[in-house]
Amino acid sequence: MGSVLVFGLLWVVISLLGEWGATTWINSAPDGTGPYFGTASNLGVIGAHAFDFLVWVAVPIFVFVVLMIIFAMIKFRAKRGEKVIDAPKQTRNNKVFVGSWILISILVNLLVWLHPNASGLEQVFAAQLPANNPNPLVVDVTARQWEWIFSYPQYNITQSLNANGQDTLYLPVDRPVKFVLRSYDPFHTYDTAIDVIHGFWIPAFGVKYDVIPGETRVIYITATKLISTEQNPMARVQCSEVCGPGHPYMEANLHVVTGLAFAKWAKQQASRS
Repeated sequence: MGSVLVFGLLWVVISLLGEWGATTWINSAPDGTGPYFGTASNLGVIGAHAFDFLVWVAVPIFVFVVLMIIFAMIKFRAKRGEKVIDAPKQTRNNKVFVGSWILISILVNLLVWLHPNASGLEQVFAAQLPANNPNPLVVDVTARQWEWIFSYPQYNITQSLNANGQDTLYLPVDRPVKFVLRSYDPFHTYDTAIDVIHGFWIPAFGVKYDVIPGETRVIYITATKLISTEQNPMARVQCSEVCGPGHPYMEANLHVVTGLAFAKWAKQQASRS
């Protein structure tokens, strides 16, 4: 019984220290998202919170398993030259321990399935409802080998380009954006269903979405902080599907700016289109 009490006390103390360390790690980033450094969208925040919760749940489980191994190695080791005498009563297993371990494992799995899995998906699905995205900015995203092309039909911008003629994505902060995703080559006349699958991925937004030839797909995202590729490389548009030899270079810069700055940029772009 004494060993059980000592082990239990060590487990509680080390677990508390582990939770403190995990919380410090999570809060170490300026935006409070720890390993999700640079998270800059409503969907990214959902993913970051899910990861944080799983870390907090995993800490006491990890401590229990590792501590059990180390505690048993120290407590029940045979010293050099010590004569080992078998206990008069041999127990092959502890049914209470085994049963408790299985029950707790089932409960933990049910917990993480309900939250953050099911609850997080519910938040993601709710974020995709048009009713929850009033006055969205519409951005047509065309993926082709090997380029991202962005157009803004509400502002008469047919292709968004920077001063160097490179495709670039500009978004206003805190305004819902309706991305309309298609995969084809608009610069050549051919069947629009014969391109390849691309992956629309903005790491800082915490979301990937397949762009499939012959399909028009829609996703709503709201940028929640001012960010740019120059400030953080996680804020970029990157293809996440292997789409050919130019795949590694199929990326575009992203700029999330204020509403006024976006309006000024849109006016300049429209004059060039």
